[in-house]
Amino acid sequence: MDGKHWPKALNRLLLMVQGALVISGWFSATFVIGTSSGRPLLGLFLALALGILGIFVHEAGHYLAARWWGMPVLSMRLTVLELQARRRGWRLRLRKCLGGYVMAASNLQRSLRGQWLAVAFCGPLLNLLAGLAALVLGLAWPGLAGAVLLGFAAINLALGAANLIPTLGTMPSDGLLLWRWFTHRDDQLAELAYARLLALSVAGVTSGQLPQADLEYLDQAAMPQPLVAFSYRLAARQEQGDWAAAQAMEPELERLLEGRAGELPGLQVVVDLLRTELAFCRACQQRDVSLLQGAPLTAEVEWYSPWLRPRGQALAAFLDGDRQRGESHLEQVQRLADDSVILSLGKSEALLAEHLRALPGA
Repeated sequence: MDGKHWPKALNRLLLMVQGALVISGWFSATFVIGTSSGRPLLGLFLALALGILGIFVHEAGHYLAARWWGMPVLSMRLTVLELQARRRGWRLRLRKCLGGYVMAASNLQRSLRGQWLAVAFCGPLLNLLAGLAALVLGLAWPGLAGAVLLGFAAINLALGAANLIPTLGTMPSDGLLLWRWFTHRDDQLAELAYARLLALSVAGVTSGQLPQADLEYLDQAAMPQPLVAFSYRLAARQEQGDWAAAQAMEPELERLLEGRAGELPGLQVVVDLLRTELAFCRACQQRDVSLLQGAPLTAEVEWYSPWLRPRGQALAAFLDGDRQRGESHLEQVQRLADDSVILSLGKSEALLAEHLRALPGA
């Protein structure tokens, strides 16, 4: 086996070990509870419930570590429940399949390396601590209750150990993240450009003020980072009201998508969002709101950017000469953007609103 293929083979092997650990924990819980109760179906049902609870424990570890380090949490996934952080509470929706993650932005007042090491480690750590506590209690507690505690211990210990294995699947495992952040000794490394840009944006730095060197690094990195760089540059044109320059970026996006087609699976919502923004810029440039009709403003796009639809409605009202209705829609846009934990969004939409008001015909 040559040097190019052995890392992939090792990753596949580790993924198999990781999966075997998780499955063994769930089977152990099913067996222990089913044997203790004499009802295998009850063991199966309770093991499923305990597995879901184990995911909650895991993500709670990540969340608590992020908040301890003062990191803004942007969104979370807890099994079938997806939560989006707002400045006033949370938005939530149900998803079709199980999953779990915590998405947070870095705290630029503290070490990037330290905070991300803590976040990556505390998910598995809380599983292991919960598993050990449940094991001690389960051994001391007779009957079905003790069996349930032992099952919970098996699931948490398996989840904690499995997540510490460094693997790359749909997303990097906690173990791989731990390794990557452990080897990053300098917060100014080019590889950390995305973390720095997101943190600046969350802190309120608008797209036009972001450091160009970091944007240029994203252009050469793996997806979705080139799309992120493109979105920042497009937003900067919008903040300037330079609709012609924004519209001229459309061929650039298509070239990017064509050249990196193999890296696009799972990124459709990002592509749809960018195409919707480009359609909006084209409508502003040509003062023709009908150009928005073909924009891929899907329910998924609206989940992440709920201000896009009322912004389009504001444009239509202004071009119709109905300033009162346009201002009403802009108020809705600003309210939604200001409620985002990404503070730059409210500033960006305020700048964009002024350019809409200044459009010829408005």
